[in-house]
Amino acid sequence: MSWWKNGLLLGAGGIAGLAIAAWLESERIFDDDYYTVKRETIREPSTAESIEALMGKIRDEAKWAMDECTTDEQREKVYEEVKSSIQKLQAALERSGDKIITELKAQTKDDEDDELGGSDPLTKYRSTLEKLLKDLDNSKSAGENENIIKMELPDGTTRTAVRPS
Repeated sequence: MSWWKNGLLLGAGGIAGLAIAAWLESERIFDDDYYTVKRETIREPSTAESIEALMGKIRDEAKWAMDECTTDEQREKVYEEVKSSIQKLQAALERSGDKIITELKAQTKDDEDDELGGSDPLTKYRSTLEKLLKDLDNSKSAGENENIIKMELPDGTTRTAVRPS
């Protein structure tokens, strides 16, 4: 074929493609609403789930490193690295906690006119934190099935979910 026939075929194919795309758009076959995730289904992971995911990632990386080790010296280095990783995470959490505390102190200085009503918010905060820690311990101690998450909510109900694998 000559170059002008190739050009005509290419142009005709482009026009046919545009026509098909316009027809599909008019029929709403590829509607964007159908393929988007609904806002109600997107959920932030809880604190316990986030910590569990982080610990799981560290555990998986350590298992992979242990599989690659051939000597006891290498295994000891992996143990030390896991320990230092956990210590770094604890230090980062401590820094984040200090930052939150300073922000809360600054906020209370700004809101001196508002009264908190005794120790009620502090009691609620402590009970919620204790429940999260209890849920984390329960998820760690439930060794029979690591994919099941049991969580006690602040209103006293218990929710069980299956972690996707």
